[in-house]
Amino acid sequence: MTGSDQTKARLLGAAATVLTLVAASQVAGAFAPRIPFLSIVSAVTQFFVDWPWTVILAVAGGGLAFRQWRRSRSRYVAVLMGIAAATAAGAIVITARIVTAIGGAGADVRVLGALNPIPLRPEPNPEDVTYLTDGGTPLVLSVFRPRTATAGARAPILFNVHGGGWTGGSRKDQTADWAWFAEHGWLVISADYALSSETRHLWNVVPGELGCALAWVATNAARYGGDPGRLALTGGSAGGNLAINAAYMANAGTLPSACGGPVPKVRAVSALVPGVTPAALYDGTMPFFGSGDRRLLHAYVGGSPAQYPDRYRFVSAEAHLSDQTPPTLLLAGGIDHIASTPSIDRFAEVAAARGVTIRLVHFPYGDHGFAAPPNGLGSQAYRQLTVNWFREHGLAP
Repeated sequence: MTGSDQTKARLLGAAATVLTLVAASQVAGAFAPRIPFLSIVSAVTQFFVDWPWTVILAVAGGGLAFRQWRRSRSRYVAVLMGIAAATAAGAIVITARIVTAIGGAGADVRVLGALNPIPLRPEPNPEDVTYLTDGGTPLVLSVFRPRTATAGARAPILFNVHGGGWTGGSRKDQTADWAWFAEHGWLVISADYALSSETRHLWNVVPGELGCALAWVATNAARYGGDPGRLALTGGSAGGNLAINAAYMANAGTLPSACGGPVPKVRAVSALVPGVTPAALYDGTMPFFGSGDRRLLHAYVGGSPAQYPDRYRFVSAEAHLSDQTPPTLLLAGGIDHIASTPSIDRFAEVAAARGVTIRLVHFPYGDHGFAAPPNGLGSQAYRQLTVNWFREHGLAP
């Protein structure tokens, strides 16, 4: 074998190894979510790789390994082929279970659609509006006009609160989702808010900012073709916590507005992997994610639940339940290590016992980022289940 052939063989073997092991780690972490290393890899890869793509990665890795095995008959490559085959089978099982479970929940998720890597972009670009300033820094919201509006009719409004652990993120996150909702007749408004840090703990500031943004919606949405009387809120992760709390407080009449003006009532809420009980997130379910959650919560709340029990109660969704709480959809990951699926389950039980119209849907094998791939099975489930929920509560375009 020439030097060039040896180099090609090494590159082929390396590519087969990388593709196979990435896919295998994602699948193994989904089946064994309590094993820390595998769970971390699976959680991270789900932000970028949807399950149908995992099948393709495993098949590609196995195919490259087979080519290498035909040349070398290496025992290592033979083992790699076996891992690739088992991984592809596992990813197919996971994909099938997701499609079945989410289909049973009412969403028609498409495997081939999940293989489309190109997200839907808004056309034209959203209009940006400053609704408030934070110490001289403008707080901006983006308005996505409905693209299928009926002449003379006002569209329902979907107001988004972005995630990012209360310390990061932007209204520009999930643009593909907002383009999708606008395409289906919604006026979508996605708002920024002031972000917490090691020196600024904004647990009691952000609600007033969101109240101001909602007051802006009440005053201005009609100019963009929206109906402020048909307002829904959504958010993911920390944004899910904020969206739920803002909606519940708005309907109970306890949500302040930092800029004055009436805060409108909310007709329904859809929350994706929401951190409904921040105190439950403090220790996390794995050391890696637990330390991350503690850092974010120290920034947002100012310390630990033991130090500030009243603050943690205020930022929990349960504290704001009332007889005015709007119907709420919760979409949880089956193995979410960050938002704590057990805490979401418990909140759903408490809310239902209080008479709240609430629905909880589990996404099988889903970790915190399962809906991040823009056309993936998770994003399809989120979009369709959200629209179905809103339609059930009088918010059809």
